[in-house]
Amino acid sequence: MPQTMSQREQYDLEWNGWKAAAGAFEGVRRYGQISRRVAALAPERMLDVGCGDGRLAREIKQIWPGVVVHGCDLSVAALTRAEGVDRRYAVDLNVDRLPEPDGSLDLVVASEVIEHVIEPGRAIAEFHRVLRPGGHVLITVPNVAFWRFRLEALRGGVPSVTADARHFHSFNAALLNALVAGEGFEIVTVTGLRQRYESLAAMGFTWLCDTLLLIGRRS
Repeated sequence: MPQTMSQREQYDLEWNGWKAAAGAFEGVRRYGQISRRVAALAPERMLDVGCGDGRLAREIKQIWPGVVVHGCDLSVAALTRAEGVDRRYAVDLNVDRLPEPDGSLDLVVASEVIEHVIEPGRAIAEFHRVLRPGGHVLITVPNVAFWRFRLEALRGGVPSVTADARHFHSFNAALLNALVAGEGFEIVTVTGLRQRYESLAAMGFTWLCDTLLLIGRRS
């Protein structure tokens, strides 16, 4: 029987393959959108969970210079390419604690991460632990209630967001809110991100946006 590829091996394969290609992330606008929200929170020390090759860290530092960014990822291959982070380390959120002291960070960003972990509540509890009182968590996830995903289901198909074998969980705004609040965070905002027509995020984001963005505060 062939050996099953581990999650780390799967992501290393991606980072040694298509994600390493020039232009692999061309046109992905969420990094700039997230960076502007990070700058508004004005952190001094932050952690980028699932940092990949550091492209979000680099964009954040362009808008908010001087911030110290730690970056972690499951993929070792991604971390070998990571630029723009001040400290980087491999971590498996399914089993590992973050190697950060309690209450040591102002902000934790986890963009397109928690849908990939087996127990997202455990990961969010770790984010809570490493944040100082008053610190923030910023999370983005695919929005299963996006109108195109609904249409795929109505046509008898499996929405692409749930068909992705790398996704262990699917979220709408209510599920994401309940998960994060359940780990002790005060919810500051839940809204949406759009690749195009960003102004729609201020309207019916629960079905017009393919990505959800949540900001929570540690009391």
